[in-house]
Amino acid sequence: MPNLQDLLKKVDAILESTDAVEPVQDCEPRDPLLEALDTHFSYTFFRKGQGEIVAAILEGKNVFAVFPTGHGKSLCYQLPALMLDGITVVISPLISLMKDQVDALREQGIDAVSLINSTQTWEAYQNELARLRRNEIKLLYISPERLRSRRFLDILNAFPISLFVIDEAHCISQWGRDFRPAYLSLKDTIDALHPRVIALFTATAPPEIQDDILNVLNIPTPLVLTQGIERPNLKLSVQHNENDDEKYLQLEKFLREQATANAESAATGLKNGIIYAGRRRETEEIADFLQRRGFRADFYHAGLEAQERTRVQEAFFDNSANGLDIVAATNAFGMGIDKPDIRYIVHWTLTGTLEEYCQEVGRAGRDGKDAHCVLFFCHDDRGLHEWFIRENAPDKQFLLKLLKVVENFKGSDRYRTLSNEELEWMSGGNATKILVSLSYLEKLGFLKRWYNVPSQLSVRFRELWAEGTAPADAAQQELLRQLRSGVKTILELCEAVGQNPKVIMEDLAELQSDGYIQYWGQEDLLLIELLEDSQMLSTLTDEQIEVGDYVRRKQSQIDQMIRYALETTCRMRVIRDYFGESIDEDYRCGTCDLCQTQAISG
Repeated sequence: MPNLQDLLKKVDAILESTDAVEPVQDCEPRDPLLEALDTHFSYTFFRKGQGEIVAAILEGKNVFAVFPTGHGKSLCYQLPALMLDGITVVISPLISLMKDQVDALREQGIDAVSLINSTQTWEAYQNELARLRRNEIKLLYISPERLRSRRFLDILNAFPISLFVIDEAHCISQWGRDFRPAYLSLKDTIDALHPRVIALFTATAPPEIQDDILNVLNIPTPLVLTQGIERPNLKLSVQHNENDDEKYLQLEKFLREQATANAESAATGLKNGIIYAGRRRETEEIADFLQRRGFRADFYHAGLEAQERTRVQEAFFDNSANGLDIVAATNAFGMGIDKPDIRYIVHWTLTGTLEEYCQEVGRAGRDGKDAHCVLFFCHDDRGLHEWFIRENAPDKQFLLKLLKVVENFKGSDRYRTLSNEELEWMSGGNATKILVSLSYLEKLGFLKRWYNVPSQLSVRFRELWAEGTAPADAAQQELLRQLRSGVKTILELCEAVGQNPKVIMEDLAELQSDGYIQYWGQEDLLLIELLEDSQMLSTLTDEQIEVGDYVRRKQSQIDQMIRYALETTCRMRVIRDYFGESIDEDYRCGTCDLCQTQAISG
């Protein structure tokens, strides 16, 4: 047995051997993006595509990100906002969505964030402006309506806008499923602010919608990054049914199976889920069917009173014994439904587009756990959609009739303020047909839609201002006087001060920004500016109007939904192809019902 001295000599010999021990290398410097991610959000890695978006923004590139719902789009602009020198402005369609993001950031200890919208009191607005001037804000959320104020844009222009973010960018496209008139003025905002970088985010924008968005905004070509909807925790499947009776049987069977699978982890055995249907009547009938079978279910659609919609939504978010397990809903139960533990989405009816379907199933499984997304497919569903297409398709005769209705309506100068109900009644078209037809007339250059305006204003006046502090603008002084005298409708204000509705709304925004008033009102009127008359439209041919474009577009979208429902290899393959993603010839997602069946049989 060797003694201690011999052992020490052998150790020394080993340590001195350059072949046995590699010299110690300096550790590679840590990725600064990951370091910032850890510092601000306590995350140690990016999800797929997030790091690429953040890096592109920091390099000064415009970006257009099409990321699946729940994939973490907000982090892609929140992180660079905290790293850039200037201010990041975020536009979002719903105040509730912006408030949720602001609250979440503050809970994480990020206080350099602010929300400014048209419902704030003057005191709250001034407080946020003071924080802005003290350089306490890095991330500023703004509702589109606030951007009507020229004064507010001037205030923003005093600060370097490093990043301008448009969330839910599909709202810009007149051909998208969720077009919002307030988004049309964002091009003017971008032109006024000259932001260093523009970033667009959406979960649902196939290539043709992306092109339409970029045409509307007319911005330099951005870096487009598409992640599609691929989320392995979403288990996509299709149930083929002959009729509604079979759908009811399949629905109850599916829900019973879900309750049995979750019996140990939920009070009732059944976790939360949404059943989407195409008609209001269907949501009510489904909810009644489920209630009679002992399920805690209710319905939700746009025809309900606001108070009732709020009650159903709050009950769905309530995980106690007093809450709801299931909501049967139209797509009105959509944006803002950010509940992480939705375990299943059932589509009672075929949706009109794949992007609509992906948007809705994307609300499931946001906590990363498995969720089931089932489409009940019946061949008759296609006939229903084709009927809708025929009913909503514009032709030259209807376009001419609608334009004459707008022309003959009482207005101010070239501007008209009309409700959807008035247009429906006077033209004989339904709401969708009117929306499509207005898009056609705008595309052809006969009119321009601005943001919606309120039919009635509610106004709160601040204390009387001392002499010399009245608005400098004479028209605004007169507008303020008319408001004090009790005039509260837009057209009456137009007549009283001799201005058009667009200028009136901008002046109201100025007066609110300057603290003279606080105003509010339901924005229930379309604001339309007439550019060309109906006589010119009557000279155009059907080919020039391209009246068949809408039908071809909608038929193609239905074809893609049918392709998804009848696919025999992989459902995710159809979706990725639709959103313009490149896929290998032998690609399989491995998680949909078709891939699972192939795995079992193989």
